[in-house]
Amino acid sequence: MFEEYIEKNILRQLFLCEQFYTKKELDLALLSELLGVCKTTLLNDINCLKKELATEIIQSKRKKDICSMYFAPSVPLFSLLQKIAVHSLFLKTCRLFLDGETDYIQLTEKEFISVSKAYCLRKQVLAFLSRCGIHIENHQPVFTELEHRLLQLTLSLRLGWQSNVPAPEALLAYEHFLNDVLEKSHRSYDEENLEILRLGFLISMERGKTAPISLEPKFSDYLQERPVWQYIQDAWQATPLKNHLDESELLFLGVIFNCCDYSFQSLTSIEADFQHLHQAFIIENMDIQVLIERFEQHFQQPFLGNKAFERALIYLIRSAWDNYQLFLPGKLHVLSPCQKKLFEELQRLISEWSDALPYDLAINPSLLRLFTIEFSGLLRLNRTQIHAYIVTDSDVKYLLYKDTLEAVTTCKIHISPTIYNELSPEVQRSADRENKKILCEHALLTPDLSVSKNIIPISIDTLETSIRQLIQA
Repeated sequence: MFEEYIEKNILRQLFLCEQFYTKKELDLALLSELLGVCKTTLLNDINCLKKELATEIIQSKRKKDICSMYFAPSVPLFSLLQKIAVHSLFLKTCRLFLDGETDYIQLTEKEFISVSKAYCLRKQVLAFLSRCGIHIENHQPVFTELEHRLLQLTLSLRLGWQSNVPAPEALLAYEHFLNDVLEKSHRSYDEENLEILRLGFLISMERGKTAPISLEPKFSDYLQERPVWQYIQDAWQATPLKNHLDESELLFLGVIFNCCDYSFQSLTSIEADFQHLHQAFIIENMDIQVLIERFEQHFQQPFLGNKAFERALIYLIRSAWDNYQLFLPGKLHVLSPCQKKLFEELQRLISEWSDALPYDLAINPSLLRLFTIEFSGLLRLNRTQIHAYIVTDSDVKYLLYKDTLEAVTTCKIHISPTIYNELSPEVQRSADRENKKILCEHALLTPDLSVSKNIIPISIDTLETSIRQLIQA
């Protein structure tokens, strides 16, 4: 949700920073098309990154449309993103509202902006909070405790922790607790997710005494069914954390663990975790089964039992409860044109499904975009499209070639339904005009035709070679 309100230039810089961090090299022409801006705008954004992150950049180059940027490997991505996001007036205003400072006149003094700009920011933040399901009373947001904490979590991840830090012994106790959970569960978390877990602990320490967490029983039961819950309880009992944090706060830590992505070091652990998630989220959840049936009917292919699909769907759904997912930290995911169309389809599909549920459930658009990218890979939306004629003297061979070619998964091959039994000049002209390839039976080729770049010899004995040649042509 945040990415729909953060200033566009800052949003682009956050995206570029993350892309450089993971890919090192970026194609400006491709990115300008995806982001819908000119290359000059992107170069200005890149120059802003160079200026803001100068001490963390170890190398930066540009060769025509290819730009590269390398960061010091010791610097985590989230800390780079914080240096960029800290300039967002929208995020800063959200933090002020979270702290109860909603007077936009005071905002002008804090951020040195005009009254009209402060008024627009106030209006924008209220619109964002209202869209997230926050109750607005007399132009003041009224947060539940969990909403307050989750919003504080995301703002702290993007802007940095700005409250008091617990005593060193409490921080050390948390480290023992976390290590115990990781050791027993065999889970691994990347630096950003470890930071999310740490921020969750800091929030618990800050608010646990004055604003203890209270979750509705159904949500508490849901959390305690998750695989990590037993590890959290055992670690709290076995480490000094119980001397610093009330047991009631474990539910909030459970919320944070539940929304964090993790991995494993062994295939055995991955399989065991998937079986547990499959049982809890798919087999024992009739609502999710209904959603999968909707997917299967809409896309006309089976998904139940497909591990890649189920893992992607579980990651999308597991943190969805009421409006809570809207406050979770998310990343900017840029979609290709065909993925945007799929995103809209998925939005409608999931919205129709969730509207029929006996409880409220909101999906974070950022997580849905990630699911769209993963799901498009499953549907192979971005496969190269190849159109071809088949010239052969046998109906059986035509069917054999057609079925084999259409079963290729690395690209999408469309075969003309017309069977051509000779390579006539008309067929060649049609192929040239429609930019199609011709797969011609080897025995029907003459030496002068075999050298044409859009004609590929094919036979039963050389079928695999012909497929490779077609894809690479």
